[in-house]
Amino acid sequence: MLRSLLSFIQDDSQVQVCSMFIFREMLYLSPEGEKEALKSHVHQSLLPLLFHCHDKNRRVAEDSRETLKSSATFLNRKDLQHMQWLSQIWRFGESLLAEDRSRAAEHLRQALRYLESPQEPLREAAIKFMGMAGRHLRGQRQELQLICTALERLTEDTSSAVSQLALETLRVLRAIQRGRYSTIQRLQDQLRRAWRTRPRLSGFSCLLCRMT
Repeated sequence: MLRSLLSFIQDDSQVQVCSMFIFREMLYLSPEGEKEALKSHVHQSLLPLLFHCHDKNRRVAEDSRETLKSSATFLNRKDLQHMQWLSQIWRFGESLLAEDRSRAAEHLRQALRYLESPQEPLREAAIKFMGMAGRHLRGQRQELQLICTALERLTEDTSSAVSQLALETLRVLRAIQRGRYSTIQRLQDQLRRAWRTRPRLSGFSCLLCRMT
Protein backbone atom coordinates (compact mmCIF):
# COMPACT_ATOMS: atom_id res chain seq x y z
CA MET A 1 0.00 0.00 0.00
CA LEU A 2 2.81 2.40 0.84
CA ARG A 3 4.19 1.94 -2.66
CA SER A 4 0.86 2.96 -4.19
CA LEU A 5 0.77 6.10 -2.06
CA LEU A 6 3.85 7.33 -3.90
CA SER A 7 1.33 8.35 -6.57
CA PHE A 8 1.42 11.80 -4.94
CA ILE A 9 4.39 12.31 -7.26
CA GLN A 10 2.15 12.59 -10.32
CA ASP A 11 -1.53 13.04 -9.42
CA ASP A 12 -3.59 16.21 -9.11
CA SER A 13 -3.26 18.41 -6.06
CA GLN A 14 -6.22 16.99 -4.10
CA VAL A 15 -4.99 13.43 -4.56
CA GLN A 16 -1.45 14.52 -3.68
CA VAL A 17 -2.57 16.08 -0.39
CA CYS A 18 -4.70 13.06 0.57
CA SER A 19 -1.93 10.63 -0.37
CA MET A 20 0.62 12.50 1.73
CA PHE A 21 -1.73 12.58 4.73
CA ILE A 22 -2.21 8.79 4.56
CA PHE A 23 1.52 8.36 3.96
CA ARG A 24 2.32 10.25 7.17
CA GLU A 25 -0.28 8.32 9.17
CA MET A 26 1.12 4.99 7.99
CA LEU A 27 4.61 6.02 9.04
CA TYR A 28 3.32 6.98 12.46
CA LEU A 29 1.12 3.90 12.97
CA SER A 30 3.30 1.18 11.41
CA PRO A 31 4.22 -1.57 13.91
CA GLU A 32 7.83 -1.62 15.04
CA GLY A 33 8.43 -4.98 13.38
CA GLU A 34 7.40 -3.66 9.96
CA LYS A 35 9.40 -0.45 9.91
CA GLU A 36 12.57 -1.93 8.46
CA ALA A 37 10.68 -3.25 5.43
CA LEU A 38 9.17 0.20 4.81
CA LYS A 39 12.44 2.10 4.80
CA SER A 40 13.26 1.51 1.15
CA HIS A 41 9.86 2.94 0.11
CA VAL A 42 10.36 5.96 2.35
CA HIS A 43 13.81 6.53 0.84
CA GLN A 44 12.19 6.57 -2.60
CA SER A 45 9.86 9.37 -1.47
CA LEU A 46 12.56 11.78 -0.29
CA LEU A 47 13.59 13.39 -3.57
CA PRO A 48 10.02 13.77 -4.98
CA LEU A 49 9.00 15.36 -1.69
CA LEU A 50 11.99 17.68 -1.89
CA PHE A 51 10.90 18.80 -5.35
CA HIS A 52 7.27 19.27 -4.33
CA CYS A 53 8.36 21.61 -1.54
CA HIS A 54 8.54 24.05 -4.48
CA ASP A 55 5.12 23.13 -5.89
CA LYS A 56 3.11 26.10 -7.14
CA ASN A 57 0.14 24.81 -5.14
CA ARG A 58 0.75 26.17 -1.66
CA ARG A 59 -1.09 23.34 0.09
CA VAL A 60 0.93 20.71 -1.77
CA ALA A 61 4.17 22.53 -0.96
CA GLU A 62 3.31 22.78 2.75
CA ASP A 63 2.23 19.13 2.94
CA SER A 64 5.39 18.07 1.13
CA ARG A 65 7.53 19.79 3.76
CA GLU A 66 5.50 18.20 6.53
CA THR A 67 5.76 14.76 4.93
CA LEU A 68 9.47 15.23 4.37
CA LYS A 69 9.90 15.94 8.08
CA SER A 70 7.80 12.87 8.98
CA SER A 71 9.95 10.77 6.68
CA ALA A 72 13.08 12.17 8.29
CA THR A 73 11.77 11.23 11.74
CA PHE A 74 10.89 7.73 10.52
CA LEU A 75 14.39 7.28 9.08
CA ASN A 76 15.98 8.97 12.09
CA ARG A 77 17.45 11.66 9.84
CA LYS A 78 18.44 14.35 12.30
CA ASP A 79 19.83 16.51 9.45
CA LEU A 80 16.30 17.10 8.16
CA GLN A 81 13.99 16.91 11.16
CA HIS A 82 14.51 20.53 12.27
CA MET A 83 14.88 22.25 8.90
CA GLN A 84 12.53 25.17 8.41
CA TRP A 85 13.57 27.01 5.25
CA LEU A 86 13.92 25.90 1.64
CA SER A 87 17.61 26.80 1.62
CA GLN A 88 18.15 24.34 4.46
CA ILE A 89 16.03 21.70 2.75
CA TRP A 90 18.29 21.93 -0.31
CA ARG A 91 21.25 21.11 1.89
CA PHE A 92 19.47 17.85 2.55
CA GLY A 93 19.34 17.28 -1.21
CA GLU A 94 23.10 17.68 -1.23
CA SER A 95 23.45 15.15 1.57
CA LEU A 96 21.31 12.64 -0.35
CA LEU A 97 23.87 12.72 -3.13
CA ALA A 98 26.90 12.69 -0.86
CA GLU A 99 25.98 9.96 1.57
CA ASP A 100 24.89 7.11 -0.69
CA ARG A 101 26.40 7.00 -4.17
CA SER A 102 24.72 3.63 -4.78
CA ARG A 103 21.39 5.48 -5.04
CA ALA A 104 22.69 8.08 -7.52
CA ALA A 105 21.11 6.36 -10.54
CA GLU A 106 17.76 6.11 -8.75
CA HIS A 107 17.88 9.81 -7.83
CA LEU A 108 18.70 10.75 -11.41
CA ARG A 109 15.79 8.72 -12.78
CA GLN A 110 13.43 10.48 -10.40
CA ALA A 111 14.79 13.91 -11.28
CA LEU A 112 14.52 13.27 -15.02
CA ARG A 113 10.73 12.87 -14.68
CA TYR A 114 10.47 16.36 -13.23
CA LEU A 115 12.23 17.92 -16.19
CA GLU A 116 8.98 17.16 -18.04
CA SER A 117 6.73 18.68 -15.36
CA PRO A 118 4.16 21.24 -16.57
CA GLN A 119 5.10 23.33 -13.53
CA GLU A 120 7.95 25.77 -14.04
CA PRO A 121 9.08 25.65 -10.36
CA LEU A 122 9.37 21.86 -10.50
CA ARG A 123 11.38 21.95 -13.73
CA GLU A 124 13.68 24.51 -12.11
CA ALA A 125 14.06 22.32 -9.02
CA ALA A 126 14.96 19.31 -11.18
CA ILE A 127 17.57 21.34 -13.08
CA LYS A 128 19.02 22.52 -9.80
CA PHE A 129 19.31 18.96 -8.56
CA MET A 130 20.99 17.92 -11.82
CA GLY A 131 23.59 20.64 -11.27
CA MET A 132 24.21 19.40 -7.73
CA ALA A 133 24.47 15.81 -8.96
CA GLY A 134 27.13 16.77 -11.49
CA ARG A 135 29.66 17.46 -8.74
CA HIS A 136 29.27 13.89 -7.52
CA LEU A 137 29.61 12.40 -10.99
CA ARG A 138 33.05 13.64 -11.96
CA GLY A 139 34.73 10.88 -13.94
CA GLN A 140 31.42 9.12 -14.66
CA ARG A 141 31.08 10.08 -18.31
CA GLN A 142 27.93 8.09 -19.08
CA GLU A 143 25.92 9.57 -16.21
CA LEU A 144 27.14 13.10 -16.93
CA GLN A 145 26.20 12.72 -20.58
CA LEU A 146 22.72 11.54 -19.58
CA ILE A 147 22.20 14.71 -17.56
CA CYS A 148 23.61 16.96 -20.28
CA THR A 149 21.40 15.41 -22.96
CA ALA A 150 18.31 15.96 -20.78
CA LEU A 151 19.27 19.57 -20.06
CA GLU A 152 19.94 20.32 -23.73
CA ARG A 153 16.23 19.81 -24.45
CA LEU A 154 15.34 22.38 -21.79
CA THR A 155 17.51 25.10 -23.29
CA GLU A 156 14.52 25.69 -25.59
CA ASP A 157 11.91 25.56 -22.84
CA THR A 158 8.84 27.77 -23.19
CA SER A 159 9.90 29.50 -19.97
CA SER A 160 12.86 31.83 -20.47
CA ALA A 161 13.84 31.37 -16.80
CA VAL A 162 13.97 27.59 -17.19
CA SER A 163 15.84 27.70 -20.51
CA GLN A 164 18.42 30.13 -19.15
CA LEU A 165 18.94 28.07 -16.01
CA ALA A 166 19.32 24.89 -18.08
CA LEU A 167 21.89 26.60 -20.28
CA GLU A 168 23.91 27.92 -17.31
CA THR A 169 23.84 24.52 -15.58
CA LEU A 170 24.79 22.77 -18.81
CA ARG A 171 27.87 24.99 -19.16
CA VAL A 172 29.04 23.99 -15.68
CA LEU A 173 28.49 20.30 -16.36
CA ARG A 174 30.29 20.49 -19.71
CA ALA A 175 33.25 22.06 -17.93
CA ILE A 176 33.18 19.21 -15.40
CA GLN A 177 33.20 16.72 -18.28
CA ARG A 178 36.29 18.37 -19.74
CA GLY A 179 37.96 18.67 -16.34
CA ARG A 180 38.55 22.40 -16.78
CA TYR A 181 38.26 23.40 -13.13
CA SER A 182 39.24 27.07 -13.55
CA THR A 183 36.44 27.38 -16.08
CA ILE A 184 34.10 25.61 -13.66
CA GLN A 185 34.81 28.24 -10.99
CA ARG A 186 34.06 31.08 -13.39
CA LEU A 187 30.82 29.45 -14.51
CA GLN A 188 29.79 28.80 -10.93
CA ASP A 189 30.20 32.50 -10.18
CA GLN A 190 27.86 33.25 -13.09
CA LEU A 191 25.36 30.68 -11.89
CA ARG A 192 25.39 32.07 -8.36
CA ARG A 193 24.56 35.52 -9.73
CA ALA A 194 21.72 34.06 -11.78
CA TRP A 195 20.26 32.30 -8.76
CA ARG A 196 20.07 35.53 -6.79
CA THR A 197 17.21 36.47 -9.12
CA ARG A 198 15.29 33.25 -8.26
CA PRO A 199 14.42 33.58 -4.54
CA ARG A 200 12.19 30.51 -4.41
CA LEU A 201 15.26 28.33 -4.95
CA SER A 202 17.84 30.63 -3.39
CA GLY A 203 19.47 27.85 -1.39
CA PHE A 204 21.24 26.70 -4.55
CA SER A 205 23.77 29.54 -4.50
CA CYS A 206 25.35 28.45 -1.23
CA LEU A 207 25.64 24.88 -2.47
CA LEU A 208 27.50 25.90 -5.60
CA CYS A 209 30.34 27.17 -3.40
CA ARG A 210 31.09 23.55 -2.52
CA MET A 211 31.39 22.27 -6.10
CA THR A 212 35.14 22.73 -6.37
